[in-house]
Amino acid sequence: MSYRLGADVEAFLRWVGGAARVADVQAAGHDRSAVRRALSDGGAVRVSRGVLALPDADALAVATVVHGCRATCLSAARTMGLWTLSDPDEPHLWSIHGRFPAGCVRHRGPLLGAALPAGGGSGPVVPVLDAVIHTIRCRPPLEALVVAESAVRLRLLDRRQLAAALPGNRNGAARAVVGRIGDGSESPLEIVARELFVSAGLRVEPQVSLDGVGRVDLLVEGRVVVELDGFEFHGTSRAAFRRDRRRGNAAMLGGLPTLRYTYEDVMYDAERIVDEVLSLARRGTR
Repeated sequence: MSYRLGADVEAFLRWVGGAARVADVQAAGHDRSAVRRALSDGGAVRVSRGVLALPDADALAVATVVHGCRATCLSAARTMGLWTLSDPDEPHLWSIHGRFPAGCVRHRGPLLGAALPAGGGSGPVVPVLDAVIHTIRCRPPLEALVVAESAVRLRLLDRRQLAAALPGNRNGAARAVVGRIGDGSESPLEIVARELFVSAGLRVEPQVSLDGVGRVDLLVEGRVVVELDGFEFHGTSRAAFRRDRRRGNAAMLGGLPTLRYTYEDVMYDAERIVDEVLSLARRGTR
């Protein structure tokens, strides 16, 4: 979403994520009469002393402005377009002054990254480097890896930046997450499946192009194809269904058995799918 200088107060609020301090609204060129008009027309509401918001503003966006905080960790990752495995149960907020609203996960400390440009509908968020570092320090390793790898894949960060932001012995576990960032995975589910198989001692190549087959999600030990069906599988067209089956048949005819797994398989039945892939990968090697 773009913002045109001179547009009304509502447009400005929507551009910055739904809420803003009156001082920032006025700094954008909207005088007191424009603010009063927006309030009287119902296009904006006063949610706190010196803070305006859209009537339908996201509660997290309002909280960040009212309390002088910024969204971070998983709460910032989604607004930045980063991959996540789940939505946070509570908002994750950063504040330099240490004042936070109730019911949030608190993140403190100096920010490391360059400030993000204002606006664009994301609301007040920390720089992407800090959002990823906070996630690595806050969340379980696999969940943190998904966020960090997506930031590298989108070229918002690189591995060297992340490693440099995690110096010293106390950050050893966090640097281990950075060290696991791979290349080629095209979805969070692919990252999770890859890590499952790698942890079982298997060699995994994501997004490999095979003659007569095309690109496959994962090639394990050079001999087993693994294809993954995420949430979008339930809306798969008949043509796509037929194409997937043809690809699977072509792989089988080429001597590469193909296993297909759903989101539920990967996330909730990991032991079974690892055993199945191990069984096929080890055939003919004894």
